[in-house]
Amino acid sequence: MTDPEPAPIFLPADSGRTLDLLAVRHRLTSDQSGGSIYIFESTFEPRTGNRLHVHRREDEIGYVLDGALEVRLQDGTRTLEAGGLARLPKGLPHALRNPLEVPSRYLFLALPGGLDRWFDAIAAANADGTLDDTTFRRLSDDVGLGWLE
Repeated sequence: MTDPEPAPIFLPADSGRTLDLLAVRHRLTSDQSGGSIYIFESTFEPRTGNRLHVHRREDEIGYVLDGALEVRLQDGTRTLEAGGLARLPKGLPHALRNPLEVPSRYLFLALPGGLDRWFDAIAAANADGTLDDTTFRRLSDDVGLGWLE
């Protein structure tokens, strides 16, 4: 017996849930895609971003919608402007940052899906007052996300 063809998914422009804590908007969740992909929008305020980290389970693709994205790797830093795209394979340590004095907006794809569960768990822990460094690291370890700084 063969697996049935996956059904198409159509989502209107205003769909998706926004997690204010992380400036993340779920666009296509792992549950919606049968686990194959997770797509989210993210906004970094001026001169902000995330720390050096590594995804052990998923490749990440970032597309710059507005502004710019600075990607720090072990061998240097690369900056993409609006329309630029970066593929960051699993296992590659990287940090992301908005190098501009204005907010920048991005579309990220994580393949396979699952990273959305981490965002949801972080937001839930923050909402119930249990988010501390130990909880953050445990939730990260649960999804194969390692923080290197």
